[in-house]
Amino acid sequence: MKARGTVLPIFYDVDPSDVRKQTESYREAFANHEERFRNDEEKVQRWRYALTEVASFSGWNSKEWYTYTLLFLSLSISLIYK
Repeated sequence: MKARGTVLPIFYDVDPSDVRKQTESYREAFANHEERFRNDEEKVQRWRYALTEVASFSGWNSKEWYTYTLLFLSLSISLIYK
């Protein structure tokens, strides 16, 4: 993946492994994209690769936080001190 800036993945109500492995709703979504962009399979493959790559980064999983407020507060503090 080309470095163009900082990537801070926030996995909002989703398991990061579902994103990384593209299971469940991601499998369905990509099947729809493959149909929609059947004349440009390379585009969908780039999307798949990018999503897999980003999902392997260290990020924030909203399911691990008591409230979304605490999640975003933690994220904000991390950004300030970066």
